[in-house]
Amino acid sequence: MNTTIWIISGIAILIALLLATGWWRYVLTGYLIARVAPYEQAGSGVGSILVIGDSTGYGTGASRSSESFAGRLGADFPAFSIKNDSVNGRQIAGAMEVAQNLTDTDQYDLVVLQIGANDLIAGRAAGQVATELQQLIETVIPHTKQIVVVSAGNIGATALFTGKEAEDLEASSRLFDQQMQQLDDSYDQVAFVSLFDEPADDPFVQQPEKYTSIDDLHPTSVGYEIWYNKSKPAFKAVLDDSQ
Repeated sequence: MNTTIWIISGIAILIALLLATGWWRYVLTGYLIARVAPYEQAGSGVGSILVIGDSTGYGTGASRSSESFAGRLGADFPAFSIKNDSVNGRQIAGAMEVAQNLTDTDQYDLVVLQIGANDLIAGRAAGQVATELQQLIETVIPHTKQIVVVSAGNIGATALFTGKEAEDLEASSRLFDQQMQQLDDSYDQVAFVSLFDEPADDPFVQQPEKYTSIDDLHPTSVGYEIWYNKSKPAFKAVLDDSQ
């Protein structure tokens, strides 16, 4: 009986520590990571797509890989091969390493850059993040016909962040979005998809239980659907003529 009490007490203390330190969120995110893998497909030889991404390129938060951002892209364009080099927690510096390792023979019809959110979450200035993303774009350009950049929505509006941190992240997300839209006008072969919404118009704010996963950060499957539907016109403009 005493042993049972000690076990129950130990579990209660562990849970309390997890809640107090926030480590329970890492556990939840770990679960979300474990249930999916970066979506890839062989295609039928019509063309090729490379995804260089972070956890949102990986599909963390989706119920299954086919319901991730890349999975929805594959469903709409099944004739294209998809190679998915996405890693949870990756920042732009990590994506740059991937781009710098591309060889002359690595040529794609489309490269999707799904990156930048972790840089902003780390507290880096929006202008610096936009500048480094432009450098990444310049590095990728020789290897593709078209680039679609899909980055952060309104990070500060997610349930994970509160108070001053939330305010700062919302401001940096807004500024980053504005700077990337300006950058978009500088390139003929680059399309930036804006995922930023003001809180009053943001479905992730209005219905977080539907669109945000249990770790209060990553999109659910239907959250990824919202992001993908915003991006779909950019993909169709590039890939429809190739099918």
